[in-house]
Amino acid sequence: MADQLNDGYDVVVVGGGAVGLSGALMLARALRPVVVVDAGVPRNAPAAGVHGLPARERRHGLEIA
Repeated sequence: MADQLNDGYDVVVVGGGAVGLSGALMLARALRPVVVVDAGVPRNAPAAGVHGLPARERRHGLEIA
């Protein structure tokens, strides 16, 4: 893994949750080299609300789905 992180990424996103993946997706769409580092532990419990998603502040999860 340490060798992979030296492959010339512009951005390292720490955390593969909704916000981390959203940020990584936006960067990848802008053709920026990005890597996501996550513990790999499933965190699929429902959330009452989501904060930090671009243009989706203070929205209930059902409004985003």
